[in-house]
Amino acid sequence: MALAGSVALITGAGRGMGRVIAASFGEQGVRVALCDLVAERAESAAADLKKKGGDVLGMAADISRESDVIALVARTKAQFGRIDFLINAAGGYGKSWRATHETPEEEWDMVMGSNLKGYFLMAKHVVPIMMAQKSGRIINFSSNAGRTVSPVLGSSYTAAKAGVIGLTRHLSREYAKHGILVNTIAPGPTRGTRVMDQLCSAEDVAKLTADIPLGRLAEEKDIADVVMFLCSDASRFMTGAILDVNGGYVLA
Repeated sequence: MALAGSVALITGAGRGMGRVIAASFGEQGVRVALCDLVAERAESAAADLKKKGGDVLGMAADISRESDVIALVARTKAQFGRIDFLINAAGGYGKSWRATHETPEEEWDMVMGSNLKGYFLMAKHVVPIMMAQKSGRIINFSSNAGRTVSPVLGSSYTAAKAGVIGLTRHLSREYAKHGILVNTIAPGPTRGTRVMDQLCSAEDVAKLTADIPLGRLAEEKDIADVVMFLCSDASRFMTGAILDVNGGYVLA
């Protein structure tokens, strides 16, 4: 994929999908700046990459706070001198099966902040670096919820992930002339902490799997491989796209 030596900044990389994405970049020889809301998770992910010889920087940051984002981006630029790939993989969610009329305002604000606002702030402060480089890739994580609805994670999650698609489209049109490509990945149900925490039994897993035409939940590596594709030269004529990586679960 000829990614070696480039620099990736990944949010939400302390665990789950973000951590697998960070590891995939490390395998490609990419220098990795990773952040997580929890410092211990960021440090653990960074330590794992360093053990494998990776050039990595691990940081704690709340991407819904502009001061944290400014510090995160500045430290990445100071360490590596550039940012080629921004992967917005962070994103919180509220209580499962919460009805809209029972959703607390603070839960709505948290979900919007860690998803939509956070992605906006990251783009706001990374885009000027990419403009100066005349190149860059931004990959925002939506969800099958952004394509339809999320009955499990509620209206806040559905709205935030639909908003991510709108943000991606706007950024892609606005910054194409600067050589910046902006795309969205919308994963379906994935065998990771987030989905498995919502499923209460083997019967729940079987029922969900039966609704996926390819007959299984996604593995986190399935999603990470699509990120690698979007960062490679093979996707050089793609911007503003929404890639549904869901085994046919949602046909948008």
